[in-house]
Amino acid sequence: MCAASRNLNAPSLFEVVVGSLLSVLLGVVLAATILILKPVEVVKELPKEPVAGKLYYLEGKKDWNAGRKWMFKRDAFLQGHSVSVTEDELNTWVDNIYPSATPPPSGKKDKKEEAAAAANKPLISTGTPNFRLMGETLKCCVVYEVNVFGYSFNVAAQAEGAFAKPKGKDTIEFRPDVFYVGSLPAHKLLVLKALIFKQVVGCFELPGDLVGIWAKLGDVKIEKKQLVFTLPEPS
Repeated sequence: MCAASRNLNAPSLFEVVVGSLLSVLLGVVLAATILILKPVEVVKELPKEPVAGKLYYLEGKKDWNAGRKWMFKRDAFLQGHSVSVTEDELNTWVDNIYPSATPPPSGKKDKKEEAAAAANKPLISTGTPNFRLMGETLKCCVVYEVNVFGYSFNVAAQAEGAFAKPKGKDTIEFRPDVFYVGSLPAHKLLVLKALIFKQVVGCFELPGDLVGIWAKLGDVKIEKKQLVFTLPEPS
């Protein structure tokens, strides 16, 4: 009688398998969350003695005086001319296209005002993209401010890759080889890599005046520390 009772109450093979899968999935989600929330330090220069296991992002240059030619190059690009931009020009240009969604602090506030401001903050505020021109690749970083239950923390998404025209498409796209969300190596997640990267890129729609000219691009590459946009010669 006791043996029969124990058999009736014992979990089935299906329940054991489902329970094991859920435990593994929960562990994976927890590990991924910890890596995403692990701080990435955005720096102007790498420290002389980097901390082992810590991920850094070396911020690209953005100097208005050095990058003020971007306006003329933008006009030339929209008129159908091939252009090349420096790191300063690219970041100055992007800073005007995609201003940060996080407003700057405005003076001192009392506790009630701070609490009200925290309550009205969006769940995720998107920062301005920042770019670095590497040897033959482009590295970009976006810092998001995440607000949960009155607490704020930053998550950096950074990718490094080059431009290419995917098979079956007519438009050139940025194709990342390395892609991190926080300290999570998203480029190792196979199918999820493209899905996560699409969500990041989806925050930045190409301005309407650039959509048409971008579709006509023949090539985009990094050459001599400049990003070169090549348009076909007019016939």
